[in-house]
Amino acid sequence: MDLAPLELAVNRLREAEAALDAARADVETEAVAAVREGAPVEAICDACGLTPHDLLRLEKTAGQLPH
Repeated sequence: MDLAPLELAVNRLREAEAALDAARADVETEAVAAVREGAPVEAICDACGLTPHDLLRLEKTAGQLPH
């Protein structure tokens, strides 16, 4: 049995999961930056889907941002 199609699908899935993780990290970093620049928490949450609680927790634990 040829497992090459399965291996290809698994590789694509792993790459997609890695891309999703990277995109999520980017969203969180940009959301924290927006809070620190004074943007309204409600507007940030509406834009990115984070809850205000999660956003403020991220802001407190983020440390210095790489900008």
